[in-house]
Amino acid sequence: MKLKFLIITLFTFALSFAQNNGTVTGTITDKDLNDETLPFASVVIKGTTIGTNTDENGKYSLSVPEGSHTLVIAFLGYETSEISFTIKAGETKTINQAIGSTSVVLTDIVIEKTFNREKESALLVEQKNAVVIKQTIGAQEMSRKGVSDAEGAVTKMTGVTKQQGAKNVFVRGLGDRYNSTTMNGMPLPSEDPEYKNISLDFFTSNIIKNIGVNKTFGSEIYGDVGGANIDIVSKELSGNQELEIGISTGFNSQTVSEDFLTLDGGNWFGTADKNPGINDLRVYSFANNLNTNQQSTQINTAINASFGKRFDFENNDSFTMYVVGANSSDYKYRDGKIRQTTSIGTVFQDQDYKKYTYNVSQTLMGNFKYKMENSNSISYNSLYIHSNTQSVGDYLGPNNPEQEGDIEYLRRQQMNNNNLWVNQLLSELKFGNKWDLNLGAAYNMIRTSEPDRRSNKYIFRNGNYSPSINSAGDNERYFGELNEDDFAGKAVATYKFENESQSKLDFGYNFRHTTRDFSSLIFNHRFSTLTPVDINNADGLYNQENLDNGIFQLQTGRGTMNNPRVFDPFTYNGTRTINAALTTFTHNINESLVLVVGGRFEKVLQEVEYDTNIANSNTNGIAEIDKSYFLPNLNLKYNLNEKNILRLAGSMSYTLPQFKEVAPFKYQDVSFSSQGNPDLVPSENYNADIKWEFYPESDEIFAVTGFYKHIKNPIARSEIPSGGNTLTYLNVGGTADAMGIELEAKKNIYKVTSEETGKETVFSAGANVSYLYTKQDLENPLPQFTNSSAQGGKGYDELQGASPLLLNADLTYNVKNEGYSLTSSVVVNYFSDRIYSVGTRGFENIVEKGIPTLDFVTQTTFGEHFGLSLKAKNLINPEFRLTRESNGNENPETVLSTYKLGLDFSLGLTYKF
Repeated sequence: MKLKFLIITLFTFALSFAQNNGTVTGTITDKDLNDETLPFASVVIKGTTIGTNTDENGKYSLSVPEGSHTLVIAFLGYETSEISFTIKAGETKTINQAIGSTSVVLTDIVIEKTFNREKESALLVEQKNAVVIKQTIGAQEMSRKGVSDAEGAVTKMTGVTKQQGAKNVFVRGLGDRYNSTTMNGMPLPSEDPEYKNISLDFFTSNIIKNIGVNKTFGSEIYGDVGGANIDIVSKELSGNQELEIGISTGFNSQTVSEDFLTLDGGNWFGTADKNPGINDLRVYSFANNLNTNQQSTQINTAINASFGKRFDFENNDSFTMYVVGANSSDYKYRDGKIRQTTSIGTVFQDQDYKKYTYNVSQTLMGNFKYKMENSNSISYNSLYIHSNTQSVGDYLGPNNPEQEGDIEYLRRQQMNNNNLWVNQLLSELKFGNKWDLNLGAAYNMIRTSEPDRRSNKYIFRNGNYSPSINSAGDNERYFGELNEDDFAGKAVATYKFENESQSKLDFGYNFRHTTRDFSSLIFNHRFSTLTPVDINNADGLYNQENLDNGIFQLQTGRGTMNNPRVFDPFTYNGTRTINAALTTFTHNINESLVLVVGGRFEKVLQEVEYDTNIANSNTNGIAEIDKSYFLPNLNLKYNLNEKNILRLAGSMSYTLPQFKEVAPFKYQDVSFSSQGNPDLVPSENYNADIKWEFYPESDEIFAVTGFYKHIKNPIARSEIPSGGNTLTYLNVGGTADAMGIELEAKKNIYKVTSEETGKETVFSAGANVSYLYTKQDLENPLPQFTNSSAQGGKGYDELQGASPLLLNADLTYNVKNEGYSLTSSVVVNYFSDRIYSVGTRGFENIVEKGIPTLDFVTQTTFGEHFGLSLKAKNLINPEFRLTRESNGNENPETVLSTYKLGLDFSLGLTYKF
């Protein structure tokens, strides 16, 4: 009630707010770029504090006293323009102006003389002038720090980190299920049934203009987010034309000379056959062999090309096209240890392992934009990504053998094939000076498969290896497939109030409908007696002759041919529909204070039907969530002076359990298995931020942020006592809290420009540090989870994935002269210990131990055409470790997993025509 009263009061005040002044309005354009509009340029009345910045469309509006004045227009790297004028009370005067750039700026290997949102300086200006709290990293900074994809980019930002063993990032201690991912403001689906968000490493640097991370939320963001919304803005043509080709090669220090194992059925391009080739359990006709292949001298390669062209028409309309294509391949080898324990801490698995992984991907992106004279525009974005991962893992050592002294050998061969197709139609329309309309529609399609995962477990006994007879599932071939279709739409209107440069009202509608169909067909081999096998020639045992002779029996996950459903796959089918109404009111209370208040109403219906491989769900089941949410948000921005800004934000959001998290399907890994939980309920998130920003110079910043999050019914990955040490998802307690402080700094230590030659030399430093305190209740689970509390343990713990301390830092040396530039950077990252899995039902926590990383990147350009880059990454080569905490009795801390990644070196060359 108080919030509603505040909104009504502020809205009434805004409508009555006016001065007996004149109004100066207009559009600032870039004369070096065919008069494209110039966002975030500074527009001030000389000798006064009256000023503003142009909006995203280059427009501005100022309320000024009657009389004679001088309008000063400026932007970093552009010539300053001064225009004298006279105005009367009540008069509206339009002053449009085009300004040009004054210097050459380095941006991601190539030389440009244009403003774009890839540059660090431009994004810092955008951050300063934004009303809401948001942090953005652009293509230039990504290039400087040696970042090759979106995942690497966001982990260089404050409070963001990557957890080993998890695909996606953690923001302020909150993992994948608490975050959301969009592209150009439109939602994206996930390619992997284990995750809510698409893998950020799919988005390579050559298709990214910039990436924004919004940790405070607003009405324009879908409410299913508690950590951050990550918005990837795709590249588009910024000049008149472009044609560029780049190639690179490199190697990993512990992979390049290794005798590298590859699976049968894989290839260099990553194409895959999804058909199991079996429709009769008496016929052994799998398409792929079990025997592996071998190669040597693993060299990583990448090639990319981009082409863009602008077409201008007589009526000042224009059409631009921009196309990017890329192919990359990457080899990784690692060896280490894996262990597993019982709930009382006794080690039963203790194995050495070697894993060989090959990744290959192809990317094709197109941006096509038609822009009209009146600044109306319509654009079509299309993105296709194919990513293929092929791996062979060998594991040797004790693993709960049938008799003491037995040694187990496991070979796991796996391929994951992912295809993503994104289609977006976006339009920005203007109706006079007061009304804007933003329209968008998207159709996204995911087609992913895990064709013929081969897992074979052997026991070494009496001098021979023999297939395990414990379970038919110890020797399996798995075929999984996921198809997802995602439709999204938006329509948002903006009304701009008179005489106020930033006072406006946004209102609109969002829609999203997602369907997912997952299926898996599992073939098991049942051996009744120990049968000797040559582990280097498994095909000598697994063949038609031995099937005919009864050496083994072929079954599916549903049993033998006696079951009429024997070839029916295990399935889950999910649908989710979200309808949302939204509104946001932005008002300049005075020259220094801006208020943003909004609300979002969402109606959510999610249903997951399942028929899976877990006991008691062999008949069809369904998990349903039907909820309505009102999600208010508030932002205040106070300009203390020209260089100091204070910001305040508050919001409410929610977190839905994802399709996979509620579908009771068991997915088997080497030392863990995972399964969904249909009893999960959504979490509710309450968020508050306060931030102070100081801008000493136009390209420098020092900022401090304090934040607090309160979560009702938090969801966490937890371990339960089950075969294969099963991980599942639980509403582990009644509430959880996260609070912390973030520091961000960018400073030029040394900056000199020669007046004679124009040579500029800059030595700069940047750092961000995040301290996080989290606490979640483990003693008060929801009624359906009364058996999931920490039995005999402490009643609270840290949030899963939350590192108390995060550090990112870099030192950069940059020199640029006519026809030449050099940029070299040293980049350091560190995270402290964090929980990988919350211990429940007698299990202690599994902890990922903190490590530092160190990278070196250097790049140079020669003339207008050539660029050269050298990267040396993971120079410290730390040991990654997962440990199980001590139970306080006889068992000390147990190391569950150890490995090193090796050093990565690469050399790249670009040529711009």
